[in-house]
Amino acid sequence: MKHIAIALAACAIAATAAAAAPDHMILFKNGDAVEGVVSKMYRIPALCTAPNGDLVVACDARRNHGGDLNTSQPIDIALRRSSDGGKTWTDPVFSWRWKWDDKEHWAASDPSFIVDRKAKKIFLFYNVWESVGNHGVFQFFVQESADNGKTWSEPRDISKDIAFEGWPFGKKQSEGGFIFISSGSGVQLKDGTLLHTLVHVGDGNALFGSTDHGKTWKAIGKPAKQGDECKVVELSDGSWMINSRWRGGGRQIHVSKDRGETWESHYDNALTDPQCNAQIMRCGKVLLFSNCNANGRRNLYIRASLDDGKTWNKGVCVFPEGAAYSDMTKICKTKEIGVVYEGAGYSTIKFTTVSRKDILDCP
Repeated sequence: MKHIAIALAACAIAATAAAAAPDHMILFKNGDAVEGVVSKMYRIPALCTAPNGDLVVACDARRNHGGDLNTSQPIDIALRRSSDGGKTWTDPVFSWRWKWDDKEHWAASDPSFIVDRKAKKIFLFYNVWESVGNHGVFQFFVQESADNGKTWSEPRDISKDIAFEGWPFGKKQSEGGFIFISSGSGVQLKDGTLLHTLVHVGDGNALFGSTDHGKTWKAIGKPAKQGDECKVVELSDGSWMINSRWRGGGRQIHVSKDRGETWESHYDNALTDPQCNAQIMRCGKVLLFSNCNANGRRNLYIRASLDDGKTWNKGVCVFPEGAAYSDMTKICKTKEIGVVYEGAGYSTIKFTTVSRKDILDCP
């Protein structure tokens, strides 16, 4: 345990190193245009490292105002890429242009990635809402890229494939069908399984995934009670852990040792959470957690755990001022952690990097 104590002490010292972080680059700013289309607000960032090491970021381009998918406005998913660890980025593009005319109002929101390193593909998920013919029903789509995020397939509807028995899939939000895929990132397990999270608002969390590299998608295991926007991570013993936004200032935790068939749940007061979508990821033997370490959406931190989330260090301050949703990924070429997050007042989507050594000596 001595080496753990030393590492945690080093990380506590690193919590004062925020000033050494590189400039926080604005990737999307309210009022900017993507492919000539101006959006009044950009929200809900997702970030991944492509199989070749490039970085890919996605977010909502909310055309008319800052409202969510259920406010019935044009929303498309905007993307940018970097081939140099986040120093420079391509011009933004849309993953797909959803139809919005007098007859149909399609919108997409809450992007998330899974990188399949065995198949060398990136999967981009999001929720879709059509507010004329199918008003009030959440649908679930996926696109994939086989060239590290440069081009994307047509969207594929997987709504029926990932539906859980007992959850009101296909029902209107007013009928209890407030179900969506969490934004941010899913994971690839050691055995190659692709795994992602679903939320039934006011009820709990569930998992879906693929065992054939994205050819088919299916519901996995059984839902866990209590939870909101969440992430899943594989623990060192092969167990699965869902880390979820919840109420009361901490995080709701679900752990399964039988691939989601049963869950052991507890509340973690050690992880401060102002009811905000966070990110948890594995970095070698270490778990990393990013979220606002305050009673409001500000003071973005990355914290580390050496014991599969039982305890957490004090962490590193990424940005002390206004911040909200965040996502992070390993940057292979520089041994850094890339972080994307919403800026103060949801006015920007920003990117920065943090040294792994500043968080923990992470392989």
